[in-house]
Amino acid sequence: MDYLDGLKARRGTEEWELSWIRLPLMAACGRVDEAIEQARAHPEGDAPYVASDVARLLADVGRTEEAVAVLEQYAPTHRRDLAEYLIDLGRIDDAVALLQQHGPRPPEPSPGTWHDKPPF
Repeated sequence: MDYLDGLKARRGTEEWELSWIRLPLMAACGRVDEAIEQARAHPEGDAPYVASDVARLLADVGRTEEAVAVLEQYAPTHRRDLAEYLIDLGRIDDAVALLQQHGPRPPEPSPGTWHDKPPF
């Protein structure tokens, strides 16, 4: 972590690409709550990809209910991860229902000849 600390000090900020490396290291040292606080305080802390990393940290230390709560806010984006944690909790029916949901279908092509001929 000293290397990451040095990079952060030189740059003045820490991009999420480096923060997500730091979080599991902190968790391995028993600092899970601190890692989660840092993730949420990060400028990108509200992004869906951060939720996935936070949920993984929580699940790895047996806090699967909390991991589910984090991912439920981003259910369409993290459907598979959320279903996995629901299965771990024995909530199989919820996981199956989640995985069977389909996103919106793309619109039908509009009538006309523009899609029948190349534009050149």
